[in-house]
Amino acid sequence: MAEQQSISADGGNGVFPTQSIREPKPPPSGNPSSMKVYLSTFPGLGQITYVAQNTTIFTALLEVDAGRADDPWQVSLWHAEGTEWQESPMVLSKDPETYPISLQSSNLSLNLRKLYFTTPLAIPLPTSFTIKFRNGSKQSWKWVKEHQGTPDGTVLSKSVTPQESISSHLGDYIEGLNPILQSKSHRSQSPGTALWSVETPIDAVDGDNSTVKDIKFGIPWGDRKFSR
Repeated sequence: MAEQQSISADGGNGVFPTQSIREPKPPPSGNPSSMKVYLSTFPGLGQITYVAQNTTIFTALLEVDAGRADDPWQVSLWHAEGTEWQESPMVLSKDPETYPISLQSSNLSLNLRKLYFTTPLAIPLPTSFTIKFRNGSKQSWKWVKEHQGTPDGTVLSKSVTPQESISSHLGDYIEGLNPILQSKSHRSQSPGTALWSVETPIDAVDGDNSTVKDIKFGIPWGDRKFSR
């Protein structure tokens, strides 16, 4: 606050101290636009998607504020056909005709800029995937699950799979396959179909009493994707 003097209105010599109060500044925004980043994909995260082709173009839409749209953004696809994850860097795309329709509209702020990144990926087996991103090679990577709570996605090909592309090992399709199970692959008469027989020893009946044994099998195509 600053103190100043003023002359009385009647022209007298009386001097009265007065105070001038500055207007308060508005509080800083708790969610500045420069901090806004949102990511969505096709095929979609957090769901199971059936694709028509064995090779699919994965597209990631990164929505950022205009002030950071020219940053050297990097987006990377992580995918697994079982338990082993691999990385496929995605490339910035400037061909609007190739953008999936589901990613062309957005309910987010109109002030955000849209950046599209793509990469092709073969889908011979059920594939889990997720995304990580950063705005420069010197910045830390951010996983989309940690950034906005979006869980992994799963992609399945609905085209007929060549018989020679089908694995003979059941463990390639069942995560955590119980090692006491003895599986054997068989040739199926239906093209693109895999067939196995699964056996395990169990105690014989005890007199008139049947023998019951609970056996854990495993999780088809990964944790949290399907029920046992």
